[in-house]
Amino acid sequence: MPKTTMLELGISASELTKSRLLIQGFNLGGQRSIGMIRVDLVMGELSSATLFQVIDAKTSYKLLLGRPWLHENGVVASTLHQCLKFYRNGEKKVNGDVKPFTEAETYFADAKFYHENEAPSEMWPTSIASTGTKAPSENEEEKPEDE
Repeated sequence: MPKTTMLELGISASELTKSRLLIQGFNLGGQRSIGMIRVDLVMGELSSATLFQVIDAKTSYKLLLGRPWLHENGVVASTLHQCLKFYRNGEKKVNGDVKPFTEAETYFADAKFYHENEAPSEMWPTSIASTGTKAPSENEEEKPEDE
């Protein structure tokens, strides 16, 4: 859980339990958790006391629910449809953010655009010249040449 989400939920840093966990990121840089907290996570009829590690980092997500939590609660995550599904007295579906990405200005100095009319018409030769020698087949035994 990012610190920003923790603050949005009205949780103060004093409510965190100390944690010595080092969280490994995609950039292979480690970051220490600033603490952990157990939160009652409620989605419709699904209720679960879930332990979250809090990090002080800018993220594109509000919470990360790991594979153990998904399996323990019988939840199926769909990244394609941006939703969670679970079965409690009938199928339930929890939709993700409609606009999950934040807007940011980017600069691409080395961008190269593909134009179909500039593409080469043929990359491989249409015919391959024979070398004049026949490769032996699997059934033919190679006979030694007489000297």
